[in-house]
Amino acid sequence: MGAHLTITEGMRLSRTGRVWSCILTLLSMLAAGIGMCADADAKRPLFSRPQVLTGAPLVVDPAGVFRSLPLPVAPGYLTFISPVAVVARNNIVYIVDAGHRQVLRYDPARLSISRFVGTIGGTASAIAVGPDLSLYIAEAGTGQVLHYAWDGRPLPAFRSETVMRQPVGVVADDATSHVFIADSLYNHVVVFSGLGRAITVFRPDEAQSVEAMARGPDGLYLVDSLGQQVVVMAYDGRDLYAFGNGALKMPHAIAVDRFNRVYVSDDFDNTIKVFEGRELVATLGRNSGGAATASFNRITFLSIDQNTLYVADSLNGRIQSFQIAPVPGRRPPAR
Repeated sequence: MGAHLTITEGMRLSRTGRVWSCILTLLSMLAAGIGMCADADAKRPLFSRPQVLTGAPLVVDPAGVFRSLPLPVAPGYLTFISPVAVVARNNIVYIVDAGHRQVLRYDPARLSISRFVGTIGGTASAIAVGPDLSLYIAEAGTGQVLHYAWDGRPLPAFRSETVMRQPVGVVADDATSHVFIADSLYNHVVVFSGLGRAITVFRPDEAQSVEAMARGPDGLYLVDSLGQQVVVMAYDGRDLYAFGNGALKMPHAIAVDRFNRVYVSDDFDNTIKVFEGRELVATLGRNSGGAATASFNRITFLSIDQNTLYVADSLNGRIQSFQIAPVPGRRPPAR
């Protein structure tokens, strides 16, 4: 069954002809089980090609993650228990499974999984891949961000008891080599140097809380669960704007694509709400949870790699992914 996309108030059209054209397009898409358009000129759905990953054959690489072909090991298959975070880069997917207490590396080309690092604390709240392909794992329970090289070697962790106790979001900035870490206890963002030294702290004036963080064309996008909104900050700490109040009930995870479309999970109805131009334009999900494709049961993390949205569907024990349609006639903004 394909992705299910519902119409929202933010998708009203101004001209009657366009409304009927879009309705006819919607009906044909619903018949196929996938998506809708917001305009008659954009007839392909926002989401397509849904895929569900619940596990894969387990392999081991005795010479290092990328240095040789992996070899099968017993028992031969690993099934997810509770995947809580997922990120991809260069078509390699990293998954934190709280049930296995491990970081897993999924290779879509070989359809196999390997254990990227040894046992972790099981309290991972966020994951990110840096420009050097190193991996950052925020552990809210231990108050630190673990750091691993591209081949799985442990690097010095990011810690600061004075300004960071419950990290819930990590952004590794390609341009400056700074690492931005959102902390839910202090409700601020700590800026670290690439060597792990805390440089400064950004406190968003518009946010009542900080639940999660993602990077996007305008800077840092913070989920304010208490304020039921998303707050956007520049990379220098300036508050830019906020949106989502009234549309979001229990926002939790967030991702932003190259076209500045913002995807926010809502624990209230187990859906993903999509904002464009600060307006709600689409909703992905079935409003009631469940285990069907494009239904979710406790979304714990969202991430985007190129044109693919990855969803950690935790209580369903799986990762779901969806292809995202680009905006017709528009190039993604350059930073």
